[in-house]
Amino acid sequence: MKYLVTGATGYVGAHLVKTLIKQGHIVNALCRSREKAALIQQPGVVVCYGDILNKKSLNEAAAGCDGVFHLAAYAKVWAKNPKTYYDLNVTGTENVLQAAIKEKIKKIVVTSTAGVFGTSNGEAITEGYVRNRDFFNEYESSKTYSESRIKDYVIAGLHVVIVNPTRIYGPYLFGSAESVTRLITIYINGIGALIPGKGNKIGNYIFIDDVVNGHILAMQYGSSGRTYILGGENSDYIKFFTLLRKISGKKKMMIKIPFWISFCIASIQLWQANVFGKTPLITPKWLVKGKYDWEVSAKRAVEELGLEITPLETGLQKTVDWLTGM
Repeated sequence: MKYLVTGATGYVGAHLVKTLIKQGHIVNALCRSREKAALIQQPGVVVCYGDILNKKSLNEAAAGCDGVFHLAAYAKVWAKNPKTYYDLNVTGTENVLQAAIKEKIKKIVVTSTAGVFGTSNGEAITEGYVRNRDFFNEYESSKTYSESRIKDYVIAGLHVVIVNPTRIYGPYLFGSAESVTRLITIYINGIGALIPGKGNKIGNYIFIDDVVNGHILAMQYGSSGRTYILGGENSDYIKFFTLLRKISGKKKMMIKIPFWISFCIASIQLWQANVFGKTPLITPKWLVKGKYDWEVSAKRAVEELGLEITPLETGLQKTVDWLTGM
């Protein structure tokens, strides 16, 4: 099979391209950067320069493909112009779907986020959960609106499957650690565990290999218009870092950072971003998410797609082994 992969040089995208090639497929990789494109170049990969806002380059990249994995998105914590979230996550996605229609592509898998479902309230969130809280940031709202537009295309007859990953961790192929893997790296190579608040808020953690497999399974078995949460194991921060301490054998500090201190730091970083254009590590809009539980269930993906979930302990062991070169 021949697949178009947008966001091919991203964390998940690069892993997906590598796996598809191993399985014997051909990949048209849509890339904006020649430097990053060189990092995924290998036999079976056709680099297509362009982006999801350039319809001509997108149509050319989609030509002759059997399916599309659409991973490209704007997921950063800050944008100089908030409209960037809408342009890339909504308009960009529609451009991909329109290119698929034009090129008569059979199936599209779109990567969204479990964040669209909102916070949990004593029970695990499922795909049928009705969000009961306002959006925390433009990323969540733009992804939610994008999903509603996707459903319009499904009604019109396009076969589109949506996958919603939770907090992703694990080895990365190039670049620097992000999100959860960054916290693991700081613990292993740095000062120890940085724990938000009391450390009792629940999140869901999925190993990178499971995210990739979830995408491929969605392409193979996903029903059109169906959403699938790609989730792993639910855990609070204390359990997460206690497990990491046990696996790594490193008895480092667990530093609990009160919310008000984190909020002050995030506010300063946002001010620096607005004044000097310096990209912040965190902003108040993203930080406040940490005050809530984000417990989810991946039951639908397990039962309908055949997703196999890597236990958190196993995934952390693989991540630590990779970080320490074992």
